[in-house]
Amino acid sequence: MSSGMFSRGKDRTTSEVAETIEDQIAELRDQISELAKAVARDVTDGAGDARSRFSAFRKRAEDARGDAEANLEDLIASGEEILAELSEKYRDAGREMRRTVREHPLATLGAAALAGFVIAAILRR
Repeated sequence: MSSGMFSRGKDRTTSEVAETIEDQIAELRDQISELAKAVARDVTDGAGDARSRFSAFRKRAEDARGDAEANLEDLIASGEEILAELSEKYRDAGREMRRTVREHPLATLGAAALAGFVIAAILRR
């Protein structure tokens, strides 16, 4: 006859079998508790890693935004300088043209007439 846990052999009594089952259940409870603690530690560590990675990403994004804002301000300042420079050159060219027309009115009329003939000749073709 077999002497397994559920056999009613001479070797084991019902109370011994019950004690063995209770011991196994207690051992399983301890193992499940340890497993739950290990899972909780892993989740906590993973959340901490995710938080630190997010913080690092956020810092890089803020740095990039600051750099972009600084570069944009530099670009705007450069654009304003170029615009001021071009405006000044345009004013200077206008003044120079008016001065030349006042000093050489006949040469200006001749140049304008010549330009008109050249444009007319080009448009006829």
